[in-house]
Amino acid sequence: MWFSKIPGYIFDKQKTPYLTEAKDLTLAQSQYELAAYGVFTGSLYVIIGLAAILTFFENNNPMYLGWLVLSVVVIYSIFSVMRKYELIASYIISLAPAGIIVFCIFEGLKNSSSFLTLTIFICLFLLSLKYGWRVSRIVAWQRFNGDFKIDNNKKKA
Repeated sequence: MWFSKIPGYIFDKQKTPYLTEAKDLTLAQSQYELAAYGVFTGSLYVIIGLAAILTFFENNNPMYLGWLVLSVVVIYSIFSVMRKYELIASYIISLAPAGIIVFCIFEGLKNSSSFLTLTIFICLFLLSLKYGWRVSRIVAWQRFNGDFKIDNNKKKA
């Protein structure tokens, strides 16, 4: 079954070094971690972008156009981090999940949600900021070391 492979992936030092300090990661380890984070964040923002464009077509509210633009910016930043290790793009994707949680907290306060719900959202917000800081440190360290390779002269045959 597929879930029999989960312990092998979670405890693999090469693919999941989440407890390793950012400066101690190899290039392959940092790329695995950035790819996993990019898939997670990108999936969230693809769903948000799709929902925003469908809702915009329904009622023409410009707020949904803003969500669509934000989704495109985040997805472009993910590809920019994966291909070129751009530092500004890493800040954008680091704050992207926290932005969704802030919106949820705002909606929770507006709709007078329970204390438990708001506490869970605040804990998620703090965790997303902490892990976002790790992602930015990984990108900054790889740029500082120069361990990544950018080849803009790729030619197709």
